[in-house]
Amino acid sequence: MNHEYFEERMTLVKEILKNHDLEHTSITPLEYDENCPFPYNNFLYKITLAEPAKPQSFFVHANKACTSLPPEEGVRSLVIRLSNPRAEGLNQTNRVQNEVAALHLARCGDDHNPLSKVFPAVYDWAPPLHSDASPAIGWVLMEFKPGVALDQHFGTLSDKDSDKKAAIISQIADVFSLIQSAPLPDGVKYYGGLTISGDGSGAIVSGQMTTLAGGPWPSYGSFWRAKLAAQLRDSDESSVLQGWRGEHGIREPELVLVHGDLTMNNILFDPDTDKITGVVDFDFASVGHPCQEFFSSLREVGGNVSSEETTEGTLWEDALAARGILRPATIQGMGSLKLIGRLEELLCPFRLAHPIFIARQTAGQIMEGRAKAEEELVHCLVAL
Repeated sequence: MNHEYFEERMTLVKEILKNHDLEHTSITPLEYDENCPFPYNNFLYKITLAEPAKPQSFFVHANKACTSLPPEEGVRSLVIRLSNPRAEGLNQTNRVQNEVAALHLARCGDDHNPLSKVFPAVYDWAPPLHSDASPAIGWVLMEFKPGVALDQHFGTLSDKDSDKKAAIISQIADVFSLIQSAPLPDGVKYYGGLTISGDGSGAIVSGQMTTLAGGPWPSYGSFWRAKLAAQLRDSDESSVLQGWRGEHGIREPELVLVHGDLTMNNILFDPDTDKITGVVDFDFASVGHPCQEFFSSLREVGGNVSSEETTEGTLWEDALAARGILRPATIQGMGSLKLIGRLEELLCPFRLAHPIFIARQTAGQIMEGRAKAEEELVHCLVAL
């Protein structure tokens, strides 16, 4: 699988070096097993040069966004990273630009911190160029960093090596701090990936992620909706998962008729016979999940999802149980659904949104009500 197009990739690596007037003595694949059953995300090559690569080799490309020049004395080794267009589940839209931009932000976020140099410098890069002859491959020509993968070493440490573990973890925390605190440019306003503006300015702007197609997204919520939707699509394609539509029916819809405003005001009653004579006003009716009726109806009998215990609520619970009707106590996931329903109410409280209710309040009452609503909203979000 991975060995297909091996020679074409080697030819591309040699062309990249030739275009920079660099002569190699060896090209060594890194972390490569031609028999690996899964496609690699990237193909890595360590380049050993006959002569050091100096800034002059990159002057013609010096204006390319997010690149750096090697030191004046030059470097003897380089890494060329080729993106694999056949990588499973990866979005190819701006993969190379995303990585190059992220490396640049991490490395240049704090130039005065010597630790920022642990992030490899990028000397040149190119997005995939489509060709009929072979799959499009993007590439990054970057600084070589010595060392072995930390997991290989850390796994050899025992509990007796707690000081060594602490020292390593402390360094990881330092590196993570640089990544998390890297200043984001003005053009990065959304959740998602990074890319480089196509207007020639070289500005880093919001783009698509490598690990999730679509976006960028204006809110964290919309990001998660896209992420979960993608997982569900993938589960549909699994012969084992079958979209979780198997015998247990996790994704089978629970559809019921919902009145939407089943209050005592919409129930007609004959006091002489003590019988209900009519149920009216189906204006808000819908087809929905069984929980929905309990969010919008039945308040007078304690039948909604309020946590307040009342005599009416106990009678209502007993009546539903006797009839085998779905109710909050028997609806799966009701706790989470209740929080979502509560969140809906808190996002736009009627008393703080309707002009008539606002007009009836003093400025002090409005400020007090808003502060209380904000406190309740934060509490609900934390609970979620």
